[in-house]
Amino acid sequence: MSLPSQLPAVLDHHDVLVQAKALKEATSLSQMVYIVLHMGLFLARWLLEDELSRRAKTVFEWPRCPTCGTRLHSKGWESRQMQTLVGNIY
Repeated sequence: MSLPSQLPAVLDHHDVLVQAKALKEATSLSQMVYIVLHMGLFLARWLLEDELSRRAKTVFEWPRCPTCGTRLHSKGWESRQMQTLVGNIY
């Protein structure tokens, strides 16, 4: 799927709707900037998680160990969490 086809689902997410309502009710520029920043970070996290998920599902041919020549392999699917500049990625 492409971003344009998935964007309506993201925009209908509860967190985005709450922030959109808060943006309409904001009384100062600083409040609006803060709210829009959170909306942008939400979109950035969503994009990263979506791309990581897509890549996790693709077939990958593991290279050989440069030392012994044995084919490297995955240790299996493991759910992870990572702190990034845009927040926690799951």
